[in-house]
Amino acid sequence: MSLFVKMFVRLLQLFSNCKEDFAHLITNINLYYQIRDDYFNLYHKEFTTDTNFADDISSGTFTFPVIHAIRSHPEDQQIIHILRRRTKDFYMKRYCIELLEQFGSFDYTRATLEEMDKQIREEIQRLGGNPLLVKCMDDLLDWKQ
Repeated sequence: MSLFVKMFVRLLQLFSNCKEDFAHLITNINLYYQIRDDYFNLYHKEFTTDTNFADDISSGTFTFPVIHAIRSHPEDQQIIHILRRRTKDFYMKRYCIELLEQFGSFDYTRATLEEMDKQIREEIQRLGGNPLLVKCMDDLLDWKQ
């Protein structure tokens, strides 16, 4: 979580009657959003027709699914080589995505998002509930479609 967000959360808590620490919740929502964004960039169908298709591969970014693939298959260097090339080639990016699929990285990412969503919702309830925040979490479930 960025320093700015941490400061913002602390200020909200300072001027609130609530003495609960929201830092854990905010950190988890931030991480959930980042993993969701990584998943969308590499897997979601909306990006397949976009000029920014799998842009994280073109920029050589080590996203959540990529890190999983590299850690779960350290003997296979193909993904690392593709990332180093920072390719803009559609077919090379598609091949990299196929490798991520074969290595179970998208399944792992979806399972992680499911578990994080559950934990975040439990934390929201523990902190007294917040219908607007739950609605925001519902809106972030678009990765399931």
